[in-house]
Amino acid sequence: MIRGAVLRMYAYNSEMTERVLAACEPLPLEDFTRELIPGQPSLRDTLVHLASAQRVHLDWWNGSMSGEASWARRFPRSDYPDLPAVRAFWRDVDRDTAAFLDTLATDADLSREPTRVRVDGFTVTRWLWESMLHVVNHGTQHRSEAAAMLTALGRSPGDLDLL
Repeated sequence: MIRGAVLRMYAYNSEMTERVLAACEPLPLEDFTRELIPGQPSLRDTLVHLASAQRVHLDWWNGSMSGEASWARRFPRSDYPDLPAVRAFWRDVDRDTAAFLDTLATDADLSREPTRVRVDGFTVTRWLWESMLHVVNHGTQHRSEAAAMLTALGRSPGDLDLL
């Protein structure tokens, strides 16, 4: 049952992120890259953060993370100057996430406990299912922030609820 829930949450995560990206389409580059809410990153920076967090967790889960250097990997703004670049980044992360989800055949596959070393040297071990649901929840937070910015620009992405 947990596998089905995780798969459903990732389908939701992908669909809602696409909805937010689509709402960004007509925006001028200036609106996409500037601070719209005092103290909050731009839409671009928020969406890059959302995708980069999923990418780094995916690297941890599939074993391609090589120690703390991978966890500390940066995703500089200059690599994502505009919406097409952010979309391409998200598309790659989403594709690789789908490929990883295809490897999860049973609930038992979600019971493993990958370990990573944080940049501060602290070792973290989490159940895979817990870490995966965290990433979706993290995405929900940042999509909500992006939705508030888009709404302020008259471009609400609409309902982002699960149901």
